[in-house]
Amino acid sequence: MAGIARTVTESAHLRRVAVPAYRAYARAMVFYPGPRVLAVSMPKAGTHLLSSLLTNFPRLMFSGRHYALRQFRTEESLKAGAERAFDWPRLERALRAVNRGQFMTAHFTPRAEVFEILERLGYRTVNIIRDPRDTVVSSTHYLAHLKRHFLHERMIDEFPEAEGRLMSVIQGLPADGERGLPSVGSRLRRYMQWIGRPGVHVCRFEDLVGDRGGGSVERQLHAIEAIGAHIKRPLDPGQAEAIAGRTWSQKSSTFRKGVIGDWRNHFNDEHKRAFKEQAGAELVALGYEDDLDW
Repeated sequence: MAGIARTVTESAHLRRVAVPAYRAYARAMVFYPGPRVLAVSMPKAGTHLLSSLLTNFPRLMFSGRHYALRQFRTEESLKAGAERAFDWPRLERALRAVNRGQFMTAHFTPRAEVFEILERLGYRTVNIIRDPRDTVVSSTHYLAHLKRHFLHERMIDEFPEAEGRLMSVIQGLPADGERGLPSVGSRLRRYMQWIGRPGVHVCRFEDLVGDRGGGSVERQLHAIEAIGAHIKRPLDPGQAEAIAGRTWSQKSSTFRKGVIGDWRNHFNDEHKRAFKEQAGAELVALGYEDDLDW
């Protein structure tokens, strides 16, 4: 099954067939109670882990929908030099297509219009965060190996060595014909705006992976129960333990390693210096370090 999932993930042709078929199936499933659920994160910060978890909750299923906000840019705003603008009615139609008792995943940076749509449609949002240093390591591997990603060829051609690729993800890549990649600090500052919003529950990747990812069983179960309470799927300890046992897997097509602190195996002194310059304050604000002495 993992091999099939990996093939679908990497093949644009198969995705064009499989994704609409699954969405049609999900649209026909109208028997679960609300709410609608949004699983949101910065890319490579744990979206797939959170999705795997939510799939195992009772009376909750995946809608087959994953979006990035850029997919809802207006055609006019996509022209060179045009001001960025979004088709908010189209976004609302897409979010309304998720049935109650279903969840979708997204890489949405917070905007007032997004919050208004989510509130209007009765969404409960779960925002997963992760040590940004592990996030950039995961992003580096993702960009270097997923051939259909728009930055893949550029990453391989411009940075033949792993150290250079990691540095580019930390410092960012300027636009070169297509979209570029903002610095890790810029990305973090946008996504951190989810924290503290009404209707948003924040969980940590490091809690959800549990002991098999280098964390704690106790924190994992507590995190799962807290998510259940937020999305109106309360769990007793036995149910939380069963869900934990089914969720954590390294067989996923996008779940590369899933351990805490893997950045230490990849950062050299220059990477540390660059990261502190770009996102040191955000790392401290998120509680992953007490100061910049690491």
